[in-house]
Amino acid sequence: MEQRRWVNRHQPQTLVTATLLLYIEGVFNMARGVQALTVLGLLMIPAAYFIAQDRRLGWYAGVAVAGASVLVRLNIYGFHFNTIFSVIFPIILVVLLTHPMSREHQRVWFK
Repeated sequence: MEQRRWVNRHQPQTLVTATLLLYIEGVFNMARGVQALTVLGLLMIPAAYFIAQDRRLGWYAGVAVAGASVLVRLNIYGFHFNTIFSVIFPIILVVLLTHPMSREHQRVWFK
């Protein structure tokens, strides 16, 4: 019987951390009230869930949504020193998802 889980602790640490960060960023993006970030937040939660279920679609969606989040925040807030604090978590999310350990795990084990 297939087990459904929110976080898959059998994945590499980079993917587990990215999954948790996708959930957290998704909730905070929805709470910000900016329409573009709300849509991205709504897409982050299913992406994290699919990553926890070892689905390749979730990994692709997570990378796309995290990259889009960086671009949207740079577009909204501009290129200022204070923008660093706004884009740091989406950048970390992109780095975690595209880390060689994460890419190799999803290439071998994801369906």
